[in-house]
Amino acid sequence: MPHQDPSPTRRAAKTFTLFALAATLAAVHLPAHAAPAPRIQQGDLLIQNHSFEEGLAGWTQTNGRGGPASKQCTSAVSTGSDGATDLQTAVQFEGAPPCVTSGLLSSPVDAVAGEAYTVFADASGSGKVSLGLRFLDEAGAVVESTHSERMGTAGEFVEFTATAPAGTTAVAVEIGAQKQVRVDDVRITAPYTNLGPQITRRGTFLAMAAGYDENDRAVTFAVATGNAHQPAVLVVTDILTQEVTQTVDLVGATGSWTIEQAPDGTVYVGTYQRHGLYAWTPGDEESRFVGTLPLSGSGMVYGLSSSPDGTIYGGGWGEPANGYEGAQLWSYHPDSGFSKFGPTLTTSAYYTRAVAYEEESDSVWAGVGTRPGLWGCEAETEECTDFSALLGEMILGSTWVYGLTAGDGYVQVWGGDSNSTGNDALVILKVGRDDAGDLTAEKVAEIPGVIFNGSSPVIDGKVYYAKANTSPEIPLYSYDVETGVEEVINDAPAGIFARQWEAIDLRDPAWPGESVVGWNSGAWLAAYNPESGNFFRTLVEDIPMMSTGLISLTAGPEGRIWSSGYLTGGLGVVTPMRDDRQATYVVGGQAEYMTTYGDRVYQGVYPAGQIQSFTPDSIYDGARPRVDCTIGQDQNRPYALLGHGDRVYYGSQAGYGHDMGAFGWLDLETGECTTMSEEVGHHSINALTASGDKVFGGSNIYYAWDGLPVDSEGYLLVFDEATGELDKLALPVDGLRSVNALTTDADGTVWAYAEGWLLALDPETLEWIQAEEILPEWKPGERISGSHASMALHPDGRIYGQVAHEGVFTFDPAAVKETGSAGSSLQVLYEGNTLWLTIDEYGNLWTIHDSTQLLRINPRATVA
Repeated sequence: MPHQDPSPTRRAAKTFTLFALAATLAAVHLPAHAAPAPRIQQGDLLIQNHSFEEGLAGWTQTNGRGGPASKQCTSAVSTGSDGATDLQTAVQFEGAPPCVTSGLLSSPVDAVAGEAYTVFADASGSGKVSLGLRFLDEAGAVVESTHSERMGTAGEFVEFTATAPAGTTAVAVEIGAQKQVRVDDVRITAPYTNLGPQITRRGTFLAMAAGYDENDRAVTFAVATGNAHQPAVLVVTDILTQEVTQTVDLVGATGSWTIEQAPDGTVYVGTYQRHGLYAWTPGDEESRFVGTLPLSGSGMVYGLSSSPDGTIYGGGWGEPANGYEGAQLWSYHPDSGFSKFGPTLTTSAYYTRAVAYEEESDSVWAGVGTRPGLWGCEAETEECTDFSALLGEMILGSTWVYGLTAGDGYVQVWGGDSNSTGNDALVILKVGRDDAGDLTAEKVAEIPGVIFNGSSPVIDGKVYYAKANTSPEIPLYSYDVETGVEEVINDAPAGIFARQWEAIDLRDPAWPGESVVGWNSGAWLAAYNPESGNFFRTLVEDIPMMSTGLISLTAGPEGRIWSSGYLTGGLGVVTPMRDDRQATYVVGGQAEYMTTYGDRVYQGVYPAGQIQSFTPDSIYDGARPRVDCTIGQDQNRPYALLGHGDRVYYGSQAGYGHDMGAFGWLDLETGECTTMSEEVGHHSINALTASGDKVFGGSNIYYAWDGLPVDSEGYLLVFDEATGELDKLALPVDGLRSVNALTTDADGTVWAYAEGWLLALDPETLEWIQAEEILPEWKPGERISGSHASMALHPDGRIYGQVAHEGVFTFDPAAVKETGSAGSSLQVLYEGNTLWLTIDEYGNLWTIHDSTQLLRINPRATVA
């Protein structure tokens, strides 16, 4: 079981008092001067036997002030359970005459001259304790030894910071004790420390196809999701042996939603991060990048499908704020390259999630979202017809056409909310040509409750799929497209939400004709043969281990740092300054935001728009986060959470296809959520803070991830807990589209970061008292993410902030109020790729760093 920090939280309590201050209303363009890029320590400086579980191994007795132990003290130090805060043992200084003062020196750890190091230790007892740092050169000789004053213990941790002098290559920690003292859990930190990947697990998969390898064996092709530092991996698995036969890096790509094998055997992969088309020839050791899509503003590839002549058709997504016209198609052939295929299908939707070529009618079919629609296009003329009316009320009233399969004159359309909880349906169409040669489609059936990602193509007159709300085994179903008869196949308990149900001849006598093959996100492989009844379901081994990109983080109630994984979810946890106590838990979804309140960690989870929570112990014991509520009102990304009083407040971004975000709260006594959406309007709420009985929310004109803004300026939401009234306060600077981060200082003043501007508000009068542009170069792009920035009040009284992909900054709110400007106290601590910010119980700053990793910043060593 991973280590749990039993010590109480060490954050200082906040008190709120009001003040009067003349407002600085004119914007002051103040550039922040960043220091040269700092050295980043790779991994923690791990003090040997830091919690004395191995007795005094790794420690040498001293006088506690830089000298050797006196002869009277040679047996005055021991270990025992008294005062233990980390595991079972602490060091015992009895302090009885003749040895009233004594000490211990740790084994050294690496250090760099010119950098400041901070040591922490838990101390208790009736005596006093001091901490020291002994700086050593390459030969182990002492360059300098420096110590704190003796401090009372009071049952709290003690700390000491000193800068390494010239010639330093290592540092050792010295503990000094006067009279009776107990010391445990000694930790040390450099100014900047990179903690490495936090969530590492078997690869997870968003795309799958079936085909044949270089040996003519039937295989699956699936792409394991990578990250900014580890490329996505094409994983080839023999279907009959269920063994991985080859893995191939897709260098530059993070992942894929779509794979297709062309008639000539080439495997094509549509990717994101480096969005475009990759190609791989079975048996080759490397893949090759073919190119990017011929669509202006495109950013994602979806829905690959091939025709007999080797043409690859596909869809995708693009950012409308960057000029993407709307849902579109494209084609690629090795001889002629890329081209846009047909007209832009619609400008009211931007995702072409599903594409399927149907051979008998020589047509290309496209399903779009987030305003669902279906188009059929003639492959030769590229003329497209809108067949959306055939989809029915369930799909058209929802968000997506998400999956398509085609063949034998049929097209299977899977659409709905895509959550596979019963609000999706499979529509089967009979397609062809009329006497004039025009494309036609007739609805054969609509089957409710079909789950991800729809059905197989037609196999001997039937399609195969799974359904929601069935038995835990999730059996396959078949539907006869001629007779309309649906049957459950209890002998084929697939048990998976397949990324795709493929039809493939396994070329084995025991599996005659075509079989149905599926693969899910966790590498469960299932196969069923309709003729013989053969079936298997197995977890494929030897899947590559992949690190997951991180999406949010928080300091947990037990003192450890928790992080949530992007797309594939999962939780990572690490003990501050002890990265040898790091663990991954493969539970939980993509948490857009996390916060700690009381003894629980609360999460705002996408895509279901849920508030979930957990205690650290429950995760250690193997449980999943608890669903506290689904916030409803067509929301799917809770980007802001705030524990206040007997509530956890949330701000949210709308789900796909909707244009109003939300504000609301989880009542911790009743367990019920109250959500206000119309009151928020065409905005999302991405930041929250509180002062007294008012809750404040930062709005963003980008109400959802799709679509373009309705309004042109953001506002500050003001919610009065006493009256239940919600108001909107105009921002003091014209043209600001969003309030990216909020926090409250020790006096109750509300501070906002908005696109490079620092704003301050008197929470009683609701008057703006500060408006100053502090980071003019740290501007968001056209679309502003709900996670663009964050701020937090530190026990030292300063406010620390982080701006996505830009860096970390700090200012002193008291100094700003006194001088009217942040100029004298503003400091950029780090410039680089960061996301979110939290503060641990020791007062260190943490931010997501370079996608998969965490960066810890020690403010004692970095704030001027």
